[in-house]
Amino acid sequence: MDEQLNKFVLATQNPPVMEVREWLKLHRKSKKPLLNLSQAAPMSPPPDNLLKYLSEQSLLTENHLYGNVLGDIPLREEIVNLWNEEYSSSICVNNVAITSGCNQAFCAAISTIATAGDSILVPVPWYFNHEMWLAIQGINIIPIPCDINMLPDIQTAKKLIDKKTKAIVIVTPNNPTGVEYPSKLVRNISNLARENNLKLVIDETYKNFGNKQSNILYKGKWDEHIIQLYSFSKVYRLTGHRVGLMVASESFIKQVEKFLDTTTICPNRLAQKAAYFGLLNLREFIVKEKLKIEKLKDTFEKELKNIENWSLLGIGGYFAYLGYNSKMDSISIAKKLLTEQNILSIPGDMFFPKSKNLFIKEKRSIRIAFANSTYEEIIDLFKRLRNFVL
Repeated sequence: MDEQLNKFVLATQNPPVMEVREWLKLHRKSKKPLLNLSQAAPMSPPPDNLLKYLSEQSLLTENHLYGNVLGDIPLREEIVNLWNEEYSSSICVNNVAITSGCNQAFCAAISTIATAGDSILVPVPWYFNHEMWLAIQGINIIPIPCDINMLPDIQTAKKLIDKKTKAIVIVTPNNPTGVEYPSKLVRNISNLARENNLKLVIDETYKNFGNKQSNILYKGKWDEHIIQLYSFSKVYRLTGHRVGLMVASESFIKQVEKFLDTTTICPNRLAQKAAYFGLLNLREFIVKEKLKIEKLKDTFEKELKNIENWSLLGIGGYFAYLGYNSKMDSISIAKKLLTEQNILSIPGDMFFPKSKNLFIKEKRSIRIAFANSTYEEIIDLFKRLRNFVL
């Protein structure tokens, strides 16, 4: 019966996080506790003051009714205030759309930019949900190789642009590598997009956990090509509420409204109230979360120096990206890590093109989502890796 289904959906990989969770069903119980380092999702509830606010808001009738397709005005106005302060920009409410998570923002942006047969340039390794949506839409995904520092090779990117190319997509701090792109690189990629009449989609989901080196330059005629995406999910521990945003030109947002109206009609009202509360009241909370993750990052890097056969390809934001010294494919390595050491991770193969002839060496890698771990869990992780035979 599969032949009756959408060929693009059939050709798209299974959701990687769900795929590795399926491995647990076949996994023998271990005496060691499971170290689930597969997904970048906070395991703790939102801060107490936000929980209290949400409980109060849940009693209000307005939060259970349809709202503005592009999001509630007070939230969008507060985003404008903060963005103009942080980015030295002059955006307005009509430049902002609230979405049901950053993934929906990406889907909305791509669906507005391109159609089946068009091409989008994406650095590899890439965020798998981005690749999945492009594949589902029948859009050609053109991989941009990265250098030894996990930064996209802009000279190669220039050569990959052709008449079918519609946009360049980047994520910074990056998923899966954790690497934060330097300002100069972001500026060069932005110029490349502008000079070739392409859109530049910049996903800054993890910007609150970086060093802010890669802030977008809202200068000149930025709205002709720049589309910024962001998420409130990680920073306020709201992953189950699904709330993100897009900043783009007024004319682009107007077209995006069509996509949003035919999918969710309006963003989750309670989620928007949570994001609004966070913007007004949780700056100190964000600082503490960032410091906590930085300490985990420092511990991770320190421990990695005392281990053989593993190398740090990138780290930052929420992720550490590790290479390994073995000719085994990454899926086999990840399954072996689960079987022998009860460590659940995402294999590098899931961040690269399917072709067995492309990026063979680069695929020998795994992603570790370390940001929601504890100090003790990081120490335990490396104890297990030292006992793991590649």
